[in-house]
Amino acid sequence: MDKETVLQWFCSDVDFLVTKVLKQYWYKSKFSYLNKPRPDYGLMLLVRGSVDFITEEGSVSARSGNLVFLSKGSRYEALFSDEAEDYLICFDADEESFLSCVPMILSESVDLTCFEKFRILSEENRYTSRTQLYNKGSFLLLLDSIVQSVKNESDTHSNIINLACELLEKNEKITVEQIAKNCAVSPSLLRQLFIKRLGISPIQYRMNMKMKQAMYLIESTNMTVNEVAESLSFYDAAYFCKIFRVHTGMTPTQYGKCKRI
Repeated sequence: MDKETVLQWFCSDVDFLVTKVLKQYWYKSKFSYLNKPRPDYGLMLLVRGSVDFITEEGSVSARSGNLVFLSKGSRYEALFSDEAEDYLICFDADEESFLSCVPMILSESVDLTCFEKFRILSEENRYTSRTQLYNKGSFLLLLDSIVQSVKNESDTHSNIINLACELLEKNEKITVEQIAKNCAVSPSLLRQLFIKRLGISPIQYRMNMKMKQAMYLIESTNMTVNEVAESLSFYDAAYFCKIFRVHTGMTPTQYGKCKRI
């Protein structure tokens, strides 16, 4: 199961039925579905604190601002931090595409419109008796808002990655902290986005870029190994040769002979 498939499911003709709308407060608490599976689906917007979902497959950690999809039939234990707070909307569906899936973070930070729809739906159900028809209509509007929010977040993240890669390519001495500042995100989020989107960290991206440059120089020039290492700002040729071998499976000298045959 992936995020895009869940969002497509939200946009489909499936008949969703709201079963519960809750605003929850926790203090070093835990809640378990290990002995019996979760009876319905859930959308949890974590307003404050954190929660770790422990499953047989591993753990999923959610932090303030995260939107989590909870699958019907899943088994997990939720461990909440000090004074955690969340909105939880429980629902069922006439088509069970996502039974027993592990908890999934749909969004790192939903937009204000989506947040307000969660809040309003929760507050109205706390203080006013609402009909199922009203809740269903509000829930469908919320799903639409979630889809748009996640899409906007994805576009924003793509723009951040593109800008960061451009900065890395233009300035080999720029630090991750400086790149993050230029992208208006924290260094930790920048690293997370790189790993999520590209499968590597910003530092690894820079090293991959250097190795491509090294291969080009070795193939197309008569530069020595020392000269190539120096031109790419490696502090010595031995370290350059070690990194080059990790990336290509050959030493620079072997690579040069292979390419010049």
